[in-house]
Amino acid sequence: MFRRSQPHQEVEAVSTGNALRRGECEVTFASVSNDKTVTCAKKTRLVCDALLEEVAGNKFDFIALPGGVAGANNLANSKTLIKMLKDQQAREAWYGGICAAPALVFKPNDLFPTSGTCYPSFQGKIEGAKNVDDRVVVDEAAKVITSQGPATAIPFGIKILEVLSGPEKAAAVKSQMLVIE
Repeated sequence: MFRRSQPHQEVEAVSTGNALRRGECEVTFASVSNDKTVTCAKKTRLVCDALLEEVAGNKFDFIALPGGVAGANNLANSKTLIKMLKDQQAREAWYGGICAAPALVFKPNDLFPTSGTCYPSFQGKIEGAKNVDDRVVVDEAAKVITSQGPATAIPFGIKILEVLSGPEKAAAVKSQMLVIE
């Protein structure tokens, strides 16, 4: 599941979701507001599959959060979302975030892993984290994947696909999408 709030970074949400759907993962885009139509940071309007409240009781293999400062702040203010993330953590299921989300949502809610990253201008908020300069960081022990920002959205999605569907599926999608590292 991919959570959206207004105004999140559209590239981070759509590119990550696209990589997962190419890998044949079921993706549910959910809005934390009371409207399925969200206006993104760069004024792109997207229609979510569901409202957060409609899927709050579901169990997901992975919960991913897009960034954008205002969007991440809106996510951080969603008690329902924070409860879902804490439940995900408690049942040792995967979750992740990109850009500002790891610093603004995970860190203040004790959801940030030992190893992780975020958008470079927010790295001061995650002091003490290991691998902070890496573009995409997987903390296997915590079952958390974090990434830096818009340019890392496809690699972030492919890394999520790898943990959900295996390295062969991830490599196939990476090749299909012409991802270069």
